Amino acid sequence: MSEKRSANDPQRDLIHLLQIRHELELAQSFLKGVSLEQFEDDELRQHAVSMAVAQVGEHVKKLSKQFVADQPEVAWKAIAGTRDWIVHDYGNLDFEEIYRSVTTEADAIIAIVSKNIELIGMPDTSTAVSAAQVLKDARGI
Repeated sequence: MSEKRSANDPQRDLIHLLQIRHELELAQSFLKGVSLEQFEDDELRQHAVSMAVAQVGEHVKKLSKQFVADQPEVAWKAIAGTRDWIVHDYGNLDFEEIYRSVTTEADAIIAIVSKNIELIGMPDTSTAVSAAQVLKDARGI
């Protein structure tokens, strides 16, 4: 079931931003020290990176419309579209494009996402759930 984007909801956006950053960092870790040629020959790694990128797109789709509008420098629609491409046309993926995206574009997205995580702020753990709990709960969204 797909969740529609809501009006501005910073705490909900925070959950999705934390997940976006986590999945991008995970995809990068899968490719650390791995050449394009190695990636193209490693079906397990291709699947792992593709799943992480698909999860990024899934969480992008759940960001509020206001948040997306406030970040015009990010190609949110293209990121969400990449998720659809991976999920619906896996047999025709261009793994060179996925590799390039993760190795050359992910850092810029992580920087923007991290900046916004700081701006929104983590919940006060003395009165709210912990950051670890936010991440754990985000998986259920």
